[in-house]
Amino acid sequence: MGSIAPPRDSEDPSGFEQQTPQKKQKLLAKPPPPQRDEQTSKKTNSDSESEDEDGMTAEQKERYLKQVLESEGFEVDYFPGISYCCKIRPLIYLDEQPILNQNVKSCSEWAIRRFNSDNNTNYQFVEVLKANSVFCAGNEFYLTFTAKDDVVDADGDQSPVIFQAKVYAPIGGEKEYYFCRPKLKS
Repeated sequence: MGSIAPPRDSEDPSGFEQQTPQKKQKLLAKPPPPQRDEQTSKKTNSDSESEDEDGMTAEQKERYLKQVLESEGFEVDYFPGISYCCKIRPLIYLDEQPILNQNVKSCSEWAIRRFNSDNNTNYQFVEVLKANSVFCAGNEFYLTFTAKDDVVDADGDQSPVIFQAKVYAPIGGEKEYYFCRPKLKS
């Protein structure tokens, strides 16, 4: 009888079986539940103050849903302390996040090129004014930015136009274009 060979990488790609019993036990142990701040976790009997599973009060959820509905996701407030998984949220502090900032700018430039192609125009991207996002296996961006056309107005100026675009940038995949349009009048 021969000895039992250790598993090949293809049989145990994680290397778990090669760990010591103590290490296996540690890896399998459940992490402690996350600690919540006592002030934010207190619940009351009042509907407007009790939180749902996302940490939103009924009043916040109502305000959030109204903003999403009225602005199509482009004008949504920041709600501190709530879960943003699969919720539209403003991307604040973009200047402090260079990779995300570049991704937002790249998606905005790509959207205006698609708009130009679809509408036989020649707008040139100027700057991002605001970006909202839903994160779910990538970012679904709600972008508000300015672009200028070749057309010069009566005063000899090239006035920038505010655009809104919705683009999905999956992790490791091709961007998806939903639309790009001049911003709707409020």
